[in-house]
Amino acid sequence: MGFKENKHIYLGFGTAIFIFIGIAFVHHLSKKGKVKKTAPIDLSVFDSPDTPGSGNCIDKQLLLMLQQLAIKTGYPIFDWINSGVRSNYWNTKVGGVSNSSHKIPSCKAVDIKAPTKSIRNTLVLAAKEIGFKRIGVGKTFVHLDIDALKSQNVAWGYPSGSKPEINPFV
Repeated sequence: MGFKENKHIYLGFGTAIFIFIGIAFVHHLSKKGKVKKTAPIDLSVFDSPDTPGSGNCIDKQLLLMLQQLAIKTGYPIFDWINSGVRSNYWNTKVGGVSNSSHKIPSCKAVDIKAPTKSIRNTLVLAAKEIGFKRIGVGKTFVHLDIDALKSQNVAWGYPSGSKPEINPFV
């Protein structure tokens, strides 16, 4: 019995090895974060507290960038949203600026909980790498927005006008 008589066996065996190696490779990439499945995003995390369903207006590019931030940092970004979309009323209540990028219908900004300096610094540096060009740094949160109608490559601190503890643009 030579190769010609058993080539279907060799072909099957070779195919099985090829498939096994492919599966192992994909598994390896997924463990390194190269291939990630992302769960559907619950847009209600972006809702203005006084306007249920308002999170649906959140900018789709912003969502994509936040997903990238979650993957890059390993942080549960969507669980840490403490301010997303704001109604005019809610923006006034929390002391937001009148032209806030959080406000409906813009919906181009989020504030992310960041209780430690280490978390804030990681978020800020990763956000810049992903392409955020407007970053606010508070004592317990990081503001990210993608409002192209405002100054770009800027970072600021809170209260308004104070220097940020980290500025990735300098």
